[in-house]
Amino acid sequence: MNKVKEKLNVFHITLLIFMTEMNITMFSLPRLIVENIGTNGWIGYLALSVLATFNIFLYWLVYRMGRGASVFQIMECALPKAVMYPVYWALAVFWIFTASFTGKNFFLIFQMLSFQTTNPMFIFLLFCLMVFALLIKNIYNISKTATVFFFMTIWTVGLTVYQFQDWEIVRFSPHLFQLASQGHSFRNWMEVYTTFMGYELCMFLFPHVTKKSKLFQGVFIGHWVITIAQLIVILTAFGYFSFHQIESLLYPIIDLLDFIEMPFINRIENLVFSMFVFANLIVTVMYCFAALTAIKQTCPKVKPNRLEFVIVTMVFFTGYIPKYLGQSEQLLRKVLYTETYIAFIVPVVLICVLLYLKLKGKVPNNES
Repeated sequence: MNKVKEKLNVFHITLLIFMTEMNITMFSLPRLIVENIGTNGWIGYLALSVLATFNIFLYWLVYRMGRGASVFQIMECALPKAVMYPVYWALAVFWIFTASFTGKNFFLIFQMLSFQTTNPMFIFLLFCLMVFALLIKNIYNISKTATVFFFMTIWTVGLTVYQFQDWEIVRFSPHLFQLASQGHSFRNWMEVYTTFMGYELCMFLFPHVTKKSKLFQGVFIGHWVITIAQLIVILTAFGYFSFHQIESLLYPIIDLLDFIEMPFINRIENLVFSMFVFANLIVTVMYCFAALTAIKQTCPKVKPNRLEFVIVTMVFFTGYIPKYLGQSEQLLRKVLYTETYIAFIVPVVLICVLLYLKLKGKVPNNES
């Protein structure tokens, strides 16, 4: 008797996308906005979120035109598998690097805050064991875990109320997009845009949903919920610190938490940052899941858990590349830049392929 695979629903999809977009860059987000967009940069942040919404719309077109077929089924309907396999492996290796640099960056910051004498690779090893424990589960169980982690972290947005008494609207400038220390360029705006990365992994959810799942309703809602949550924090930082103070702070969100005083907790920023290990875990797992899905297309008959072990092992040893925080920030920025290009290129290519298949009278084989 065949076991029926559980499908995702809109609630789990929403929270999964929320958690996947909540990457480590959020702690430096106000500074990135000030440096790259300038005064009232939160308006630019909203504009970039609209652009991300358009990118999600492109994935919706792929899903609609392909009638739910996976990205692999679409490409293999147009090109031989032998041609696509090197592409799958290249993307898988890239996503492994992205997962590793995202995870390692978190623990280098954590080491700076709390564990100055601890080897970050030891903590990263424990983190990789958690990644493996989740990766061997199916996406439905990963989404349920993300749901639990969402409720464990979302309360931290409410801590912004502690800054209200010192929050001043006069700290906002009447000028728009001025005093950006890095100047205005496509690359500078894209640096802020990289903070949205994660939604593009929705393309790997196609085989795990039905029409009742309302996949893209969940993706759109999840994206805008994280946008609003981060906007609240950004506006709090802009009204609490001056423009130049934000510019000088490496991680303004952590400094924002440092000013919170509670009678029963000495350093609230350490507690909050520790809670975000769960968000970081989901981000790392989802990029590993993307790599796993791509590799499985080339090695469909590998025994269970073998590929997962290889991927997590690669994630761990890749973590040795960034030795210090500055290097880690640069590597993370580079992979997120690249991921931004991939996020736009993939749906455009798939739409072109689907239009070509329609002209040829071919239909992707939807095996899900």
